[in-house]
Amino acid sequence: MNTFIIICLLDTGGRIAEIQKRLHSPGGYDFYKPLQKAVRAHCDGDHEEVESILAAPANDAERHNNKIAFDAFKAKFGSNKTLESVLEPKKLEFPDAGISVTTSPLFELTKSGTRQIYSLWPTKNPDLTQRYGAVACHLMRTAYSSASLGNGAFFFADLVGNRVYSEKQINENTDLILKADIASIGRLSREL
Repeated sequence: MNTFIIICLLDTGGRIAEIQKRLHSPGGYDFYKPLQKAVRAHCDGDHEEVESILAAPANDAERHNNKIAFDAFKAKFGSNKTLESVLEPKKLEFPDAGISVTTSPLFELTKSGTRQIYSLWPTKNPDLTQRYGAVACHLMRTAYSSASLGNGAFFFADLVGNRVYSEKQINENTDLILKADIASIGRLSREL
């Protein structure tokens, strides 16, 4: 989902370059995979494993950025006693565009009796906007509407901008934005 949001946030030239990169190296490299694993380990109470995970990348920039992102997660959510890891990826297919988007929230917590389910945005560039924070929440709601996570509320936490977006930001234009971006990305993917 984060890759999809990154592509949506880019201007046309950046979007084309990013799609070309994805088409020529399928699967891609998940720079923030250590963050995801560390967050889940933290939620499961395995704090020694967290340090090992964050120290594992050979690349200094990857180690540094994952550590900064994890520290931001920990400062915002780490002390919550109801944290639980989530590992339930769902793929949304958009057959007309020939693309799919996989959502995979990292953790949940309970606040005022409400189950809150979170995905994280650790990416520095491009800046996450409220509009695309809402698109991310909309994607998660759509993916999990009839799944076990469907009884919770979905959130997208921007670890760089220190903001949290919720389904409350979804408005009548959110689905239109999503459909327009899917059509655009699908068309560019076919033409490239």
